[in-house]
Amino acid sequence: MNYILEIESKNKSDAQKRASEILGIPEEELEFESEGSGLFGMMARKPVVVRVRAKNEPGDEALIKGVLLTLISKMGIEAEVDDFEDTEENFVVHIESEDSGILIGRQGKTLDALQFLLNLLVTPDLKTKKRILVDVARYRERRKKKLNKLARSVADRVAKSGRSVLLESMNPYERRIVHLTLEEDERVTTRSEGNGLYKRVRVVIVREDDSEEYYEEEEYYEEGDSEE
Repeated sequence: MNYILEIESKNKSDAQKRASEILGIPEEELEFESEGSGLFGMMARKPVVVRVRAKNEPGDEALIKGVLLTLISKMGIEAEVDDFEDTEENFVVHIESEDSGILIGRQGKTLDALQFLLNLLVTPDLKTKKRILVDVARYRERRKKKLNKLARSVADRVAKSGRSVLLESMNPYERRIVHLTLEEDERVTTRSEGNGLYKRVRVVIVREDDSEEYYEEEEYYEEGDSEE
């Protein structure tokens, strides 16, 4: 993909204007390649597909927004960027769409796949090497609050029963939330178990003799958010 945005509109002029607004780059600093004429027979209009390139090297925000919206468009979904955050550790893109449930997928796995692909395509060309996080309809924010609450509840349960608790499979971002939430809880410790992208977090009681061994394992499955 040597263009940073592909946009569909009623005509080329409108597409160019929208592309400029999305990317935050003046029209005169963009190059446009169009497919279609905007007309279809005598009665209906055929949308124009315009591919957009920056004449100069685009900034990280423009590149991320353009490629992400193009990927979503290829899924047959209309979406827009609601907010863009440049934090110390990550770029965070907040997306809004009427089809947010489809973009999120069951337990956020469609969103994870979209985020993985975006990082794969864009990261090599970023001026600032940061991980890109994609959120749809503030799903990850809601999920973070839920995991914070779950982690504290499970820690109380482990401290009371002495039994370890094994949580559901989670992506790296979600596992980190659990680890950080319980990092300063002196009663328990956490560790990731499993292979691949999705691993499980075990919450274990800390013994007086500093032993990390656990006993009477207790399986615990917490159903994740499902957006279908």
